[in-house]
Amino acid sequence: MKQRHYLGATASIYINYALVGMITIILSQYSTYFQKSWHTDIKGISIVLAVVGLGRILTILSAGVISDKIGRKKTLLIALVADIIFLLGAAYAHNLLMACIAALFFGVTNSFGDAAGYPALTDAYPNKSATMNSLVKAAMSLCQFLFPFWVAAVTDARLTAIVLALALAANILLTLVSPFAPHEETPQKNKVSTENATAIQPQTKGQQPKMAIDGALLIALGFTICFTFYVFSQYLPNFGVNVLGVSASTAKTLVSWYAMASLISVFITAIAVTKIKRLTLIIIYTALSAAGLFLMLLKPSLLTARIGSLAIGFFGAGGIWQVGLSILTSYFPKGHGKLTSYYSFMAAVTYFLGPLLSSFVISTTAASVLTVFWITAVDTVISVVITLLLIQRRQHLTLPHN
Repeated sequence: MKQRHYLGATASIYINYALVGMITIILSQYSTYFQKSWHTDIKGISIVLAVVGLGRILTILSAGVISDKIGRKKTLLIALVADIIFLLGAAYAHNLLMACIAALFFGVTNSFGDAAGYPALTDAYPNKSATMNSLVKAAMSLCQFLFPFWVAAVTDARLTAIVLALALAANILLTLVSPFAPHEETPQKNKVSTENATAIQPQTKGQQPKMAIDGALLIALGFTICFTFYVFSQYLPNFGVNVLGVSASTAKTLVSWYAMASLISVFITAIAVTKIKRLTLIIIYTALSAAGLFLMLLKPSLLTARIGSLAIGFFGAGGIWQVGLSILTSYFPKGHGKLTSYYSFMAAVTYFLGPLLSSFVISTTAASVLTVFWITAVDTVISVVITLLLIQRRQHLTLPHN
């Protein structure tokens, strides 16, 4: 089948991620509302966020296997249904326990959405996987940029949850009627485009990538990159209110700066990934992310917070995580569903450990919020170190464009 036949499936995947982009930050954007509704505080919100990660950890590895077994369409449908359960459960929860139970379903959404979405795009566009996967972030970033303006206009979190649930229901219908690309594993005899030249099989005279070393490093990189942008985006409003002393409405707009930069970055990154070695691109992006974080931590002000938000949005959340995934699948071309689940598993650990760790230290004091951001900065430096190790390893592999 020609790629134009997969436009419906492609649209359903991007719509899913657009909605997930908003739902990912709904707890932080409506934090005060949910604290009152669930009779809790900021630590309680962090615990619910951690439970999202726990739900993802419990399902991410099996989601990849299920995706390869039952197909991308059915796997995506599971994600969409779980998302609706989360939204309505969170909106109508009256205590922290009910909210935590609902949060488990958003973890399921993330697991099954990733296990369906990224492999489905790779299946449909094998020679453009890096670009197509990076555009996932464009859909998320566009809606994350717009969402704070929606929140400012619609203060009722329950109404917002209902609107998002209806949008998900519409996407279920689109998914049902759209054909997805077949995902049978085939030998790599396909033509390799300039963009995906990295997928060339290693020559016999060179060293092949090793899962225990190269794979492990790439999967660890999936954790550190995700930790940076996820924790940053969740607690950015707290940074504005508690560290900078600005109003809650002004603090929430920092997320729009972050999302705007992320959206712009997606398109630039999609072009850059065809021109620059992908690991080289990652080392540049992670280093500049670290620089932006250190600037706003060492010289806290609204200006440096905006600069830091732009830096993390552009260099940390603009599709670089997806570029790392494309390197992993080009190193190991078989079992994309499983590989995606391994890579996403580390993101799941981030979703769990980031908020859980933050719940132990965060409060309404400036020092506690700064501690969360210093932890994030150290994590970003670790991303730089891991990428340097991968670049050093690359010299011994016959994958010159990685």
